[in-house]
Amino acid sequence: MSVRRTLTSLAIAATLACWPVAAHAAPSDPQRRSATGHSPSATAAAAAVSVEADFDNDGFADLAVGVPREGVGGAALAGAVNVLPGSPTGLTGAGSQQFFQGGGGVPDTAEPFDFFGSALAAGDFDNDGFIDLAVGVPGEDVGTIADAGAVTILAGSAGGLSGTGSQFFSQDSGGVLGAAETGDGFGSALGVGDFDNDGFADLAVGVPSEGRGATPQTGAVNVLYGSAGGLTADGNQQFLQGVGGVLGTAEPGDQFGFALGGGDFNNDGFADLAIGAPFEDVGTVLDAGAINVLYGSAADLSVTGDQVFFQGAGGIAGVAEPSDFFGAALAGGDFDNNGPVDLAVGAPFEDVGSALDAGAINVLYGSAAKLSATGNQQFFQGGGGVVGVAEDGDSFGVALGVGDFSSNGTDDLAIGAIGEDVGAIQDAGAVNVLYGSPARLTTTGNQQFFQGSGGLVGTAEEGDFVGAALATGDYDNDSFADLAVGAPSEDIGTVLDAGAVDTLNGSAGTLTSTGGQQFFQGSGGVGGTPEDGDSFGSSLA
Repeated sequence: MSVRRTLTSLAIAATLACWPVAAHAAPSDPQRRSATGHSPSATAAAAAVSVEADFDNDGFADLAVGVPREGVGGAALAGAVNVLPGSPTGLTGAGSQQFFQGGGGVPDTAEPFDFFGSALAAGDFDNDGFIDLAVGVPGEDVGTIADAGAVTILAGSAGGLSGTGSQFFSQDSGGVLGAAETGDGFGSALGVGDFDNDGFADLAVGVPSEGRGATPQTGAVNVLYGSAGGLTADGNQQFLQGVGGVLGTAEPGDQFGFALGGGDFNNDGFADLAIGAPFEDVGTVLDAGAINVLYGSAADLSVTGDQVFFQGAGGIAGVAEPSDFFGAALAGGDFDNNGPVDLAVGAPFEDVGSALDAGAINVLYGSAAKLSATGNQQFFQGGGGVVGVAEDGDSFGVALGVGDFSSNGTDDLAIGAIGEDVGAIQDAGAVNVLYGSPARLTTTGNQQFFQGSGGLVGTAEEGDFVGAALATGDYDNDSFADLAVGAPSEDIGTVLDAGAVDTLNGSAGTLTSTGGQQFFQGSGGVGGTPEDGDSFGSSLA
């Protein structure tokens, strides 16, 4: 099955659910296509810039799970978020929570096609010691403006996340730059970082379908800054290609802001932001993809010294080819433990030899100056010792997650390949893991996991799309990062595409399936009931 058909049939708001949001069309419908005619992949990196999500500050990381296609009452595809708390034995359904619009103090009303939970990102926006959760609602109607999009902030507390004191932002909120327009999809992607190093986490919001003048879907990124009162529009910013010093040119269908990721690339104490534009044309090469990088400062994010990267330029491994979608997923981590954060970039539709849309990732390394092509790497299945074989439609690199799974001081990288076939089972999905080293990422000891005999709980089935979303956290507080893996099209019994999440545990060696778990709605206290097409696990933080 081709990866584009795979991703269209997946029809999820996965790791950032950045499809172009047409008025009240189901995300699998033809209307939800980019200006180039390609179906945007269900990817991105909300969790890539999130901190570890300890919402109740008890020392155990928690997991937020997006269920963007959950029906609420009679509102189809309104969306919900489940939260699983950490414990000495890992994640648990006991004491879990479920949130949706209009319930438990959460602002607004659950409406059809809101897709609440499409994107998730965690950060302490008010610096009170409790991590808060940003929830993307890209299909939210703002007044009569269909699918303009919004973001809801749920506050952390000693009792966990709470709707009390939550916040709601759209481009129609007082002081927020831009204007709510039909199909903008504000909140399709989210990223967190302390861009001005004032102790308050800040929030970057992707608006990939934002138009500029008569040019559709050029894309934009809004940035809201943290304060003692939470996120605020005070001093907020909006970035567009070719405006105010941002490199590049706003072109139809670029979808700048489709993915967000980052870290402190130059180790100066200010978080920096990487912005994916996977539909960016490189010269005459359509949808090759690119990323922009903006650097933090004492004032705010700045265009001073901003950068653009794409394959085949400036020493970046690979060649810009049609529909590679370089920049569809982003994740920052210190893979060589030298201080500056490095950046992994997914190119999930990269052709590898004759294998169409097999997928690849590139890794750029941080330095005292900024991100650099020096020593950059490219990985794909079957190359350089990476487990697996590059095959048509694997979509290796569709999702990325970073954590120190062996607690040795170097970050490691998990890579989703949702189109991976397991034997004769098409699109079951898998996750590859590469380990950091004092030199850089290496294939030494790399692993591949899939359901059943591949170590993940469950059975490999056609179209499960294991690896569509990834998140990391020390869920059992044993000093080893653990990995959560979304399988949003997992069938639960006879319930089709209800969705599930699998976990793997960190250890002194590598990730291990020992003690691995699987969660779905209605299991072990997890709120909700498995229903056709809910897509539990589409996004994670």
